[in-house]
Amino acid sequence: MNKRIKFSLVMSLMLILFSLVNFTHTVGATSNNNRVLLVYDSQNDVKNDKKNIDALQRSLTSMGLQVKTIPQADYKKNTLNEKYLGVITMINWRQVGLINQDFINDRDKFSGIKLYIGENLTQTETNQLGIKVQKVYQQQFILKNDTNHELLPFSQSITVITQQAEGAEQVGTLSTQQSDQKSYPFGYINGKQGYLPFFTNKGLSLIVQTQMIAQLFNRVGKFRPLLTITNVTPYTNLQTLDELSKFCYRMEIPFAISTTSVSENTEMKAFDRFTAVLRNIENRGGIIFLQTPEVSSGVDTDGQLLNQKFLTYIVSLARQQVFPVGISSAGFWNQDKILRNNSLKYADHWLLMQDGTKVTYIDQDNNSQVAKQSFFAMPATSLNNVKKNNSTTFVIPTALTISMPYSQKELEHVENEIKNLHLSWYNPVEEGFSSEINTETTSLKYNHGDYLVNGKLEDIRNTNLNLNKQFSDGKSNSLFKNYFKVQGNILAVFFVIIMVILLIFIFIGQRVYWNRFKR
Repeated sequence: MNKRIKFSLVMSLMLILFSLVNFTHTVGATSNNNRVLLVYDSQNDVKNDKKNIDALQRSLTSMGLQVKTIPQADYKKNTLNEKYLGVITMINWRQVGLINQDFINDRDKFSGIKLYIGENLTQTETNQLGIKVQKVYQQQFILKNDTNHELLPFSQSITVITQQAEGAEQVGTLSTQQSDQKSYPFGYINGKQGYLPFFTNKGLSLIVQTQMIAQLFNRVGKFRPLLTITNVTPYTNLQTLDELSKFCYRMEIPFAISTTSVSENTEMKAFDRFTAVLRNIENRGGIIFLQTPEVSSGVDTDGQLLNQKFLTYIVSLARQQVFPVGISSAGFWNQDKILRNNSLKYADHWLLMQDGTKVTYIDQDNNSQVAKQSFFAMPATSLNNVKKNNSTTFVIPTALTISMPYSQKELEHVENEIKNLHLSWYNPVEEGFSSEINTETTSLKYNHGDYLVNGKLEDIRNTNLNLNKQFSDGKSNSLFKNYFKVQGNILAVFFVIIMVILLIFIFIGQRVYWNRFKR
């Protein structure tokens, strides 16, 4: 009996050890399943083409890929290794091109997924892609994809594929405008190898590029777009914002807003008015992304001030029953260790928008992280020349953004713009949207339209606030405030009467003066 027990114990221990070894091996084997190295030649600040790098980084994040970005000048030998799922080479300024020989050698030997974007393909690259190429000068191509087409900007030169490998895939087509119209592949995939002749941050090109990259990295999804109103602040025309949310509610259009907040004066009536409109939005099916604040360079080197401010945002809004479902920010926040750890890390859903003109880093590390879901934000106007209908979907989570209107005329324009998009919108309730924002003291959860705070279901109260009413900011009123106001009005009337009497005397005096000359 004892022997059987001992035997059972030994077998149990062996099974446990085997499981642990197997688990460790699995984690090790899959630890590189979402890491990608992005190496670019130059930001090309002359043409502001760093926006192309930003758009590529954000689209990869929305695919669930963790991206390490390195300018070629900073690349060190053996950086690219088996830790990475794939590598992307991006020629962002053709006059510079790729000249780092250490990277070229490492990339040639790399056995993972490889994507080359831009001109000046090496012979090794063309051999691995299984293609023949030709450089075409002074052309304006038409990009075609399914039933959509887009006239591309005039290009000085572009490298096109003239011969493909057998079994290779093509995403989109480049066509010339001559009578003997020639066609070339736009996005090209051959096994683990991919090629794009360029990358741009707008229009049909961006949609096709994203589709091709998602296909290459096996990250293709099917997502309806999320309508998102951006540039909302506590100083926004709140009446207009409320009317816009009513419009979306009447049209049965699910929507989101990206809004900033304040960390001071949250006890004032103006903040009550702001949060009252946000509660209306929540009750009308809208969801709220809390936008990161402005970055002050050189002031907050360790992120403590930012952390404090951001936590105050969350708590002060929650007290007013305003519950953000995620964090929105410009893309560069995910490229900075301090900014990322003191804002984005609190939420499992992100809305990543295009970098603005002001980009301020605190501790730039270019190690973008991933969330449970990241929406890639692009202006709704990017689809102006793209055919779309109720069945139009995107391969990655996409937010189509429209800037907050500030007048009745702008509001009417925005409402017409939304109507004319003719899209089937992402619905957080129907599609099982579930998110969390967690701080040390507060847990906010959104689940299929329900809001939970620290595990307790919240019933958001309705707001019947008069948005046109002017509120006091909580300052005590003077005892004689109305007395002086009345006294001022009396004095104003008195001076008007005196002025009228003086004008009458001037008129009479002028007539007497002229009558003396007539005699």
